[in-house]
Amino acid sequence: MSYDREVAVMISSAKQAGELALKHFRSGRAAEEKEDHSPVTIADRECEILICRRIVEAFPEDGITAEEGSAASSRSGRRWIVDPIDGTRDFVRGNQFWAVQIALEASGRVVLGVVHFPCLSETLFAVSGAGCYWNETRTRISDIYRLEKAILMISGLKSAWETWGANAVRFLTEECWTVRSYGGSYDVAMLARGMADIWLSGSGMEWDYAPGRIIAQETGAVYLTNDGSDRIDARNCLICTPGLEEELRRILGIASAK
Repeated sequence: MSYDREVAVMISSAKQAGELALKHFRSGRAAEEKEDHSPVTIADRECEILICRRIVEAFPEDGITAEEGSAASSRSGRRWIVDPIDGTRDFVRGNQFWAVQIALEASGRVVLGVVHFPCLSETLFAVSGAGCYWNETRTRISDIYRLEKAILMISGLKSAWETWGANAVRFLTEECWTVRSYGGSYDVAMLARGMADIWLSGSGMEWDYAPGRIIAQETGAVYLTNDGSDRIDARNCLICTPGLEEELRRILGIASAK
């Protein structure tokens, strides 16, 4: 199935929202605290409104789930999942690795995803059956299959300990070649371009993981949760090269693939 129109709207919406977010990023980044103690800014809210408006105009039958509360019921069997600013803590602190994330789910499977980095003017996107691209260049994961050669990335060390087990996470930090962490969205971009080999996240929502799910599929990576599924609503995930899958399953206590 061709998703040319959906891809065009998805990418243009992410870039337009990125331009809006950059204006706030450069002029001031005051944040409020949500009930879960995570920060939210006016940029999050304005970008979400912009993206959702574009989606409703282009695909009025589709549903929407967005981080800051925007929602619409689906009449088409499709749902757009929106994270207007992934990495709001980075945004507030003036770091450059925050992103605009949008994904499309059809019949329960993510089929499109974009991660746009406004500060870097770089865009990672994936389309089911058509590959994953960093700007216009197709990307693939690395062929690393030995833990001692692997670059490990962890999003939220405390939550990773709680979800995956402190001893297991500590073992990985000691056994892998090195550890990097730029924030979830850029960690996924690193892995998608073969610059890292494992991404471990201990806490997240659908909008955090939806683009990563299709990016993993289209780059040849493995996407898992701690119960062995590949769901985006499991509140955690592991993405890795296929050559590391079985060893990581053993270390992290994930049931082996049947």
